[in-house]
Amino acid sequence: MSTRPDTETALKKWVIYAALSPWGLEGSLNKIQWLDWGKESFEKAQATGKPILLDIFGSWCHWCHVMEETSYSDPPIVDTVNKHFIPVRVNTDKRPDVNRRYNMGGWPTTAFLDSDGRVITGATYIPPQQLRDVLRSVLDYYSKNKGKVRSKVVPVRIPKATGDAVTEKIAKDISTTIAVNFDIDYGGFGFEPKFPHTDALDLALLRFKYHGEKEMLTVVNRTLEKMSQGGMYDQVEGGFFRYSTTRDWSIPHFEKMAEDNARLLGVYLRAYQVTENTSYRGIVEGILNYVTANLSDEQNGGFYGSQDADEEYYKLDPSGRDKLQHPSVDKTFYANYNSLFVSSYLLASEVLGKPELAKFGLRSLDRLLQHVSREAGPVHYWGPEDSELRGLLVDCAWLLHALIDAYEYTAKRSYVEQSIGLAEFSIKALYDEQGAGFYDTPDSESQVGELRSRDKPLDENSTMALALLRLSWITGNERYGTMASKTLEVFANSYERQGLMAAGYGISIDLQVNGPVGVTIVGPQKGKNFEAFKMGALTLFAGRRDVLYLDPSKDSERINQLGYDTSVEMKAYVCVGKVCGPPVKDPSQLGPTLFSLIKPANAQIIS
Repeated sequence: MSTRPDTETALKKWVIYAALSPWGLEGSLNKIQWLDWGKESFEKAQATGKPILLDIFGSWCHWCHVMEETSYSDPPIVDTVNKHFIPVRVNTDKRPDVNRRYNMGGWPTTAFLDSDGRVITGATYIPPQQLRDVLRSVLDYYSKNKGKVRSKVVPVRIPKATGDAVTEKIAKDISTTIAVNFDIDYGGFGFEPKFPHTDALDLALLRFKYHGEKEMLTVVNRTLEKMSQGGMYDQVEGGFFRYSTTRDWSIPHFEKMAEDNARLLGVYLRAYQVTENTSYRGIVEGILNYVTANLSDEQNGGFYGSQDADEEYYKLDPSGRDKLQHPSVDKTFYANYNSLFVSSYLLASEVLGKPELAKFGLRSLDRLLQHVSREAGPVHYWGPEDSELRGLLVDCAWLLHALIDAYEYTAKRSYVEQSIGLAEFSIKALYDEQGAGFYDTPDSESQVGELRSRDKPLDENSTMALALLRLSWITGNERYGTMASKTLEVFANSYERQGLMAAGYGISIDLQVNGPVGVTIVGPQKGKNFEAFKMGALTLFAGRRDVLYLDPSKDSERINQLGYDTSVEMKAYVCVGKVCGPPVKDPSQLGPTLFSLIKPANAQIIS
């Protein structure tokens, strides 16, 4: 293709100008020159004296796309941001550590920082005209107050253990909070917007099953039924949207998240175990069908991160959807979401009797483990690009659960060994030896802004404590149980401020105080009889249940410590906390034996 000489000359001049411009070619094309979060961006802010514009977005987030197409494509805004700000963009899934400290109440988050990372002001979605005014105000304020900014972010308050032992009262208090916030008309908690709150539902199941709190079953049933019958559940393709904008679950926010569907898969499975409600099984199969079709790498194993919100697409019937392109999928693999899915797929395999689900779950776990090192922990994400972020508490905690679940399903000791390795890394990199509890990120001199202060989040500490309690019971290593106990003590005086969000803490407290529902299978780990015992144990209600396999030829010392008999070829011992039943020689008697160990006061409602 030829070009006229005068056009060619003009083009050369434009290219030279663009190359000399501090914003480069892309700046001339009306695009904000976003930088990554990191030391270089903050150093640039310090060197230039410019404030930082921090955009926290989700690839699945509808209003993030709207802001990109409107506010961040507005020529005056683009010009102002490129000239007078250091623009930094962060994906919330890829940088949960940044999001935890800087989120302004939702996505997108629009935050303005000084060069030390202190927050000047912030909001969520800001339309173009308003954003123009905000940019001018921030620049005016910053020019007059540079070096004097007091961050709008509340300083991280690092809790420490008080020495007060945790008690059953804490779990009961959180159960009461669940009951108080329950919406008896539509299920769920509070008013709009409504989120599933899966931890609250799981704690409610535990309180019903083991403590006889009948109202807790009403909480679970009404919530699960109303959610699945309304707009929260995709009646065409299966799977759940992230939340409902209405109290009655009728109008959802249309993104579909790996985390939510993994958690809800687990809740519906456990509710099905307790109630035998066949509609729950149908929802479980709907979630599995959706995930298989949209969020699974069927060839290599692993689960993708999310699928975009697309209101136009999801409001159509099946024939209408067929005519449109499916909403795009974030094909990033996240360690925490993959761990959650592995656990839920193994449980689904146990409950539904579908070995192919466990096979895919274990293949996905093997792929995840390729991105874990003993020295640095799990990579936070991989896929189209690999993360340099490693060793986050959220990843370590959920991966520990996945490894323990894999051991219980397969009886393979290698998963216990990997669990121990990951636990030791987590303790070394994240545990606070002085104040107890786990930090959310490893210590690093390269951290900038608010990340220079490590946090001890209640939710992630609760998940880690639960995993360590399980690992302690399986290995017999009391050190893990002691660390879990001290971790839970850290939050004994502050959990009430978290309201419903403390439900995960309540689940961990329930295990700590009451002990596991433990099934120990003693005998050679092969043959049909062993498989019958194993599946009999795994099909018991999964809440608080742990399974241990002891082979007399390999585990004689542990068997002797526990005082178990090896004179019969195969048997199982069922214990609720420290109370154990007689040896079980027939796998069909595992359920009745457990039933007999529950307090008589609860016997009428427990099956």
